Amino acid sequence: MTQYSLKVSKRDTVGTGKLNALRAQGIIPGVVYGPAVEGNINIQATVSDVRTLLNSTDTDSILVKLDIDGTEVLAILKDVQRNFLTDATTHLDFIAVTPDSVVKTKTKVKLVGTPVGVAMGGVVNHIVREIPVKCAVKDIPAFVTADITNVKLGESCRLAQVEMPANVTTSFNGTVVLASVVKP
Repeated sequence: MTQYSLKVSKRDTVGTGKLNALRAQGIIPGVVYGPAVEGNINIQATVSDVRTLLNSTDTDSILVKLDIDGTEVLAILKDVQRNFLTDATTHLDFIAVTPDSVVKTKTKVKLVGTPVGVAMGGVVNHIVREIPVKCAVKDIPAFVTADITNVKLGESCRLAQVEMPANVTTSFNGTVVLASVVKP
């Protein structure tokens, strides 16, 4: 899994009104918690840094190296809260981890190959774009590859047909359809 970085600082400000004042200044509040840190750490980051981080990936489930006032903490972005009207990011939750921590997260499903069914006039319907995985942080895959080369018109590629990376499991069963080739 690709590791991103984000420069943040500790914050003492708490309370809805004070956090809204921070947001008005272009600062997004957040929190870091988990077994790899002692207690909760309230943090803040600039809107531009957070926007750059979130725009660099198409999923919110990412591994981030946080620089908290010069101290590096490895964390997984657990939750991104957004304003329901403007879609602006309003809060970030991070879970601090170690490389050997076993976590549940999501990973992308990447389709490779041109299906036989496309030559027969079909189109690919990519149904499941992310799957839940459980593994050590150091083993989190950037994506799971599904080869759809042999999928004919009216057929599907199921999770059971995909070879999962070593030391990675999923809670989905093998009958989950990842992609299919259908008539347009």
